Amino acid sequence: MQMSLLKGKWIGTGERVITRTTGEKSPALQLRKQFTVKDFQTATCKICGLGAYVLHINGKRVGDDVLSPAFTAYDKRALYVEYDVKEYLVKGTNVVAVKLGDGFYNQTTRDTWGFYQAPWRDMPKLWFSLRIDGEVALVSDVTWKCSTDGATVHNAIRTGEYYDARKEDGWREVGYDDCGWQNACIVASPGGKSERMELPPIRECERLQAVDMWRSEKGWVYDFGKNIAGYVELRLSGKRGQTAEIRYAEKLNGKELDRSNIDCYVFDTDAFSTDKYTFAGVGVETWKPEFVYHGFRYAELIGCDAPPIEELTAIFAHTDLKKKGDFQSSDELLNWIYDAGIRSFLSNWHGISEDCPHREKNGWTGDAAISADYAVANFDMKEAYKKWLGDIVDSQRVSGQLPGIAPTSGWGYNWGNGPAWDCALFFLPYALYKETGDTACFDVVFDAAEKYFRYAEYYEQDGLVCYGLSDWCPPQLPDLKLMDNRLSDSCYYYGMLSVMATICELRGEPQKEKAYRAHAEKVKQAVRKKYVHGDGVDNNGQGALAEVLYFKIVEGEQGKRIAKKLAETIKADDYKYKVGILGLKALLNALSMYGYTDVAYKTVARYDYPSYGYWKANGATTLWEFWESDSKTGTRNHHMYADVVNWLFRNVAGIKNAGVAYDVCVFEPYFFAETCSASAETETPHGKLRFAWQKKDNEFIADIKIPNGINAVLKLPNRESVKVKSGKFMIKIN
Repeated sequence: MQMSLLKGKWIGTGERVITRTTGEKSPALQLRKQFTVKDFQTATCKICGLGAYVLHINGKRVGDDVLSPAFTAYDKRALYVEYDVKEYLVKGTNVVAVKLGDGFYNQTTRDTWGFYQAPWRDMPKLWFSLRIDGEVALVSDVTWKCSTDGATVHNAIRTGEYYDARKEDGWREVGYDDCGWQNACIVASPGGKSERMELPPIRECERLQAVDMWRSEKGWVYDFGKNIAGYVELRLSGKRGQTAEIRYAEKLNGKELDRSNIDCYVFDTDAFSTDKYTFAGVGVETWKPEFVYHGFRYAELIGCDAPPIEELTAIFAHTDLKKKGDFQSSDELLNWIYDAGIRSFLSNWHGISEDCPHREKNGWTGDAAISADYAVANFDMKEAYKKWLGDIVDSQRVSGQLPGIAPTSGWGYNWGNGPAWDCALFFLPYALYKETGDTACFDVVFDAAEKYFRYAEYYEQDGLVCYGLSDWCPPQLPDLKLMDNRLSDSCYYYGMLSVMATICELRGEPQKEKAYRAHAEKVKQAVRKKYVHGDGVDNNGQGALAEVLYFKIVEGEQGKRIAKKLAETIKADDYKYKVGILGLKALLNALSMYGYTDVAYKTVARYDYPSYGYWKANGATTLWEFWESDSKTGTRNHHMYADVVNWLFRNVAGIKNAGVAYDVCVFEPYFFAETCSASAETETPHGKLRFAWQKKDNEFIADIKIPNGINAVLKLPNRESVKVKSGKFMIKIN
C-alpha cells in the first residue's frame, strides 16, 4: 500500500537538515492530536515515524515493539507498522501521542561510514492513519501539535540517549494544555516507496540481573554476565536535578571499562555509548532509553551513591526471530559454542543482519552469508531475510555493483565487498529454500541477481575473477598459507552462478538455467586448470584445499585424495586453524563431507589459541571478531566465525537435510567420546524433526521424531544405512 494513496501527510516541525553538522544535541520530537470517537467496533492504525517512534493512545503505550520501524534506505523504502488499537480507545475524547527519535534517519554523529551524510537524512517526521470501523477517522496533518521541548533532550543511535525527568508533564494524556506547542508542518516524504513491515519487530526479549558489581574510579561497574545488545533499565532515587550516567562496554581494563575497541569509528562525541538520566526527585524513578541500543556486558553507573545490585537490569533487545531449532550435547565446550553463536547472532539482528551491535551496527553481507545455514535451521528467517534482501537490492548500483553493507549511505562499493560478500544476495534465499522449500526470496532478488552477473562478468578473465576481500581475519600464526584471493573469489563466483541456475530452473526458465549452468561449468574448469594440480591445490594451505572441496570444484576420487591431504595438513598444523572466516566455513564442512569429522572435531574441541575454547577460557559469552584475546580493535560480539553452529547441528548431532525441506533426511551422528550424547531438533514444513542420541561403550540409543513427508535414513559407523519410518520412537542398537 502506497502512502501517497492514503489520506494523511508527512508532518514535522518544518526544520530541515542543511549543514549536515554533527555532534549537536538532538531532542526527540513530540506530536499529539486530540479527537473524539463515537461508538465503535474495530479500530486499527498505521504508523511510520522516522527514524523511530513510540506510540501512545490515551497515555497507554501501543505495542511491545521497540525501535520501530526497521532500518532501511529511507529514500528507497520506508516501512509502516499496523496495530489493532481498539483496546486503547474510549467513547468520547481521545489523544494520540507520538514521540520520534532520530534513529538512522537523522544520524547526527560523524562516523566512518558516512551515515551522517546519508542521502535520506532529514529531521524526524510522522505519517499516521487511524481507521475506525473501516473508515478513516484520523490522519497526520497540520492540525497536530508538536514540540521538541520534552524530556528526551538528546538521542543519537550511535552514542546514546539523555532524559530529563523534570520535563515530564503529562503530554500523552487527554486534557493536556498544548497551546504553547506549534502546529505541525507538512514536510517532504522520505522519497521512496512505502511497505508494511512484515519482519518481526525488535522486542525486549530477555532481562538480565547483574552477577557482580564493584567500585570504579568514577562510579560503580555492573557485570551482567553475558555480552548482549540492548540497554539498561534503572530503578533509582535521586535528588531533583541529579544526573545518573550509564556507560556501556564489553570488556575491562582491570576493574575499569575499556571501550577502546568499540569507540574507534565514531567521532565528534565525548560520550560514546552513554545514556544519561536526570532525576525529577519524586522517590524511586524507573527509566530506560527508547531510541538507542548498545552492545555490552558491563555498565558503569556514575553520579549516584552505591545502589543495590538488583536496581539495574540489562535488557536484551533484538529482532524477535522465532526460535525453531536447538542443539545440546554432553560436551560442555560444544554447548558453549552453540549458545555463544546463537547469542552473537541475535545480538546482531536489529531490523538488519549486523556485524556487531556497538562499534558499527552495519549490515555486513559477508557475515550474514556465513551465518545463513545455521540461521535457517534455528530460526524462522523468511520475513527477516525478505526484508534485508530488499535492502541489498535497494543498495545496488545501476551497474549491478553491490556494497559490502546494506543499507548504505554510499560507503562500501569500492572496498569491503566482492564475491564472498555479494554472495548474500544468492546464498541467503537459497539457504531458506533448501531448509523450507520457500521460493519467495528468489522473487525479491532475481532481477538484481541478473544485473549483478552483468557487473561481475566485467572482471572475468579466462573464467576467473578477483575483485573482493580475501580470506578475512585469520589468526596471527607463523607460516600461514592463506588461499589466493582469486581462488576464493572465483569459487564464490561459481557458487553464485550455480545457485542462479537453480533459481532459473525453479522459475521455469530453462534457457536461462542452461546458460547459467554452462557459465558455472566454465568457471569451475578455469579454477581447476589454474589451481588444482593432481592431489594439490595452489599453495596446499588449509584454505585452498578446503575451498575447492566445499564448493565441489573437485569431487570423486580426486576429491577424496585432496580431502585426505587436507586432513593430513591440519594434523601437521597441530589441529590449529590457519584460515580466515571463508576458509573456516569451508574447512569444517569439507572435512565432514569426506568422512573426517574426527579431524574437524579436534580443531573445534580445544582450548589453546586459536580456538573457540580459547575464547571461552578468556571469559567470552559470545563469539569474537579476532582470535586474539589482546586485540586492540576487535569486537567481542561478532558472528562471522559462527558457521561452526551449523557444523554442530549437521555433523555432531547429525541431522542432515539431504534434499529440500527435509524431504530426504540423513541421521549421521558423530561419536566424539566412548560415552557421549547429542541432540538436535528443528521445525520443518512437515512438523518437528528431532534426533537425540546417546552412546555408551558399544550401545547406541536414539530418541527420534520424524513427521510424515520426510524420508529418513540412519547412518552409523561401520554399519549399513537403514531407512527410518516416520513417527515418534526409540531405537536401541548394540
